[in-house]
Amino acid sequence: MRTAETNRELVEIIKYRADIYLGGGSRDSRVLEAMREVDRAAFVPAGSQWAAYFDEPVDIGFGQTCSQPSMVAFMLDKLSLRPGLSMLEIGSGSGYAAAIAALLCRPGGRVLAVEIRPELSSRSRASCATAGPRFGPPLTDSIEFLAADGSAGVVERAPFDRILVSAGARRPSFREEILVAQLAPDGVLVYPEERGSLYRVERRHGGLVRDRWHGVAFVPLRGRNA
Repeated sequence: MRTAETNRELVEIIKYRADIYLGGGSRDSRVLEAMREVDRAAFVPAGSQWAAYFDEPVDIGFGQTCSQPSMVAFMLDKLSLRPGLSMLEIGSGSGYAAAIAALLCRPGGRVLAVEIRPELSSRSRASCATAGPRFGPPLTDSIEFLAADGSAGVVERAPFDRILVSAGARRPSFREEILVAQLAPDGVLVYPEERGSLYRVERRHGGLVRDRWHGVAFVPLRGRNA
């Protein structure tokens, strides 16, 4: 596997790998550009900085990881984010995916990043305060951080244009329909299983359109809808 020593080199590896990753296909150029603007090193603990630009998960403590960048790019690509949209991220962990999503939803959009571990929620807020583009408003202007069990969504803040679950659902206890009910019309839900498949569910014309990709592994989702 190719290795990178800078964030920009990491994004070039992601772009290169896209042709074979989970069945192949290119990545939206906006996703790649946002990833160039968000330095992954800001979201990796000090003791793991040597792995910040590796295209693989990095342990961030509390049994969680900063997800593999190629997987983050894949999921954000499938969400079809654009300016003005609202997004809920469940299991936001390090805040890396939320930071990239915030750029993709600008101007006018917002990300609600929910993390069950208060320590990680606080750390991700601090990371987002220092990461991101050199010019323009800080990422924290477009992200709200919430330390809570988000496995069943955030009903009082629904509907959301997009929902991303960044931890692995466990079958059969996980109930997809709880999150689908919190989508706006034409909304999209993307979520993985702990070991198995990654799903994309879109509300369209009163029905649901589904896509599925095989062969993913995630740290387990925690909470009452895990």
